[in-house]
Amino acid sequence: MTDTTGDLLSLMIFVAVVVVIALLVGRPLLKAYKDAWVTIYDYESGLKYVRGKIVAVLPPGRYNTFGGETIVERHDMREQGMTVAGQEILTKDNMPVRVSVIVNWKIADVTVYKRTVNNVSTRLHEATQVVLRRRVAALDLDAILADRAAIDAGAAAEVQAAVGAIGVTIVGVDLRDVTLMGVAKQAYADLWRAQKEGLAALERARGEQAALRSLANAARMLKGNPELMNLRVLQALQGQQGKASPTVILGGAPGLVPVSKDAAPPESAE
Repeated sequence: MTDTTGDLLSLMIFVAVVVVIALLVGRPLLKAYKDAWVTIYDYESGLKYVRGKIVAVLPPGRYNTFGGETIVERHDMREQGMTVAGQEILTKDNMPVRVSVIVNWKIADVTVYKRTVNNVSTRLHEATQVVLRRRVAALDLDAILADRAAIDAGAAAEVQAAVGAIGVTIVGVDLRDVTLMGVAKQAYADLWRAQKEGLAALERARGEQAALRSLANAARMLKGNPELMNLRVLQALQGQQGKASPTVILGGAPGLVPVSKDAAPPESAE
């Protein structure tokens, strides 16, 4: 009876130890197995590495890398945008401008993209800077302001040629801003002010001419039609709503009596 009890106790202890070991070892193994699965989505492409070497380009799907020798690296194949901002460049006539563009690009060959350049964004940024400086330096400031599309028209092909075969495609280079700097900004501000002041002076002269023309026409009408003066006097006597009644003085001799549209005060009885 004692031996049976001892064997049962030993068995229970053994089972408990096995369960504890299974929990301690099995849970990390199960987690590692789950983490070894990699999902490549429809807009991605995957590179499969075995012992550090690229062995395959994987299409969208779910892959297991359990074991440690295999690694799957995901790459987004969708179009991406990069802003190249604040490039201060001298034009052909040595006027400073600041140019900003947006470069749209995407991965064309994921294997070449990974093997060729360490930092593709830096390479694209530098190549775009060089292309912008060359294109702006070939144009006068007046030509740039007259047609800003001259800066980015055909720039995508030049950037593509500048970056060479690094596994990317330049979708487009679009001009964002052209800002005048320093003396160029001051010169065009002075020109704009002079143009606006000239337009204002022209409008004042036109207004004065119109007023003089109206007065001349009125003088001719009064000269040929004296009755119009009486009508104008009556119109003036009517006054305007909310304003004091006007006083009209007729004649030019001393001792003039004001004439108003208001009724005369009653005479006092003697």
